[in-house]
Amino acid sequence: MSSTTIKSTEEIVSCSDNGQHPLVYINLKNGSGQCQYCGQKFIRISQTESSKKAA
Repeated sequence: MSSTTIKSTEEIVSCSDNGQHPLVYINLKNGSGQCQYCGQKFIRISQTESSKKAA
């Protein structure tokens, strides 16, 4: 299990822990979420935050 937080610009993300558990979709509408199987954390970032880090 990873202890890092995954950042995404998408409102809905998927997690399967590389096939270690069933595929689940996590809604990040409230800004963050966590996988019920592996505990991986996800946060939603804006498009502008994403493009600033890419530059």
